Amino acid sequence: MSQPTDLKLQAVRKLFYPGTANEVVALDGVDLEVPVGQFVSIIGSNGSGKSTLLNTVAGMYPVSSGKVLLGGVDVTRQREYQRSRAIGRVFQDPTAGTAPSMTIEENLAISFMRERRSGLRLGVTNRRRASMRAHLEPLKMGLEHRLKAQVNKLSGGQRQAMSLLMATESEPSILLLDEHTAALDPKVAATIMDLTAKMVSERGLTTLMVTHNMELALRYGDRLIMMHAGRIVLDLDQAQKQELQVSDLIEKFHEVAGEAFAVDRLLLD
Repeated sequence: MSQPTDLKLQAVRKLFYPGTANEVVALDGVDLEVPVGQFVSIIGSNGSGKSTLLNTVAGMYPVSSGKVLLGGVDVTRQREYQRSRAIGRVFQDPTAGTAPSMTIEENLAISFMRERRSGLRLGVTNRRRASMRAHLEPLKMGLEHRLKAQVNKLSGGQRQAMSLLMATESEPSILLLDEHTAALDPKVAATIMDLTAKMVSERGLTTLMVTHNMELALRYGDRLIMMHAGRIVLDLDQAQKQELQVSDLIEKFHEVAGEAFAVDRLLLD
């Protein structure tokens, strides 16, 4: 298994369609240091570079210039599959993190064996089922009693809880959460966020969470970063963000960006 590690981005730039009339600067010289075990919430208006930042860390997008380091190791030129064992990820779409046609136990077997050497072996044994039940029980969703149920029969919240469990079980170096509660109703989203905070704390995971929800960004995490036009325009520690309300964040955005914040979904609980 991997161990949680620190993350550094050094002068990272990401251009789409470079050298053309459609060139877009998605990341504009981003410098970011995240210590081991820190939980960072990232907010910003649409097109600010939030998801591009996560995709760059994951290796999905190669950088145009700059460096990405995990635990002091330069992974800038590593492709996504080369970083995948060190990175856990949960997406906005609850269907993205699981195999829908497979059962709960089959999905978990794939996840639990992720860090082991490849080879032919029985994926689901009675002993492994007992372990799966022990991991599912804390979710408080009754999934430990439904191991043979197909995942496509589960609710969105149940699937997202499974995705979160699968992403964290192998103890990744970095956990990336890309608006992972945005597609859920408020009550289920609150449950998933509480599970997220619990798992991140228990495992000491270095975590980046992109969200449109300012309330969540203020409530969860050790640090809050605001992005605009591909840059980090605000960086608050735990003490600083605890003193703020959503209206304060909007005002701070206006101060640093010189324009109004497009609040659309940002105020939704």
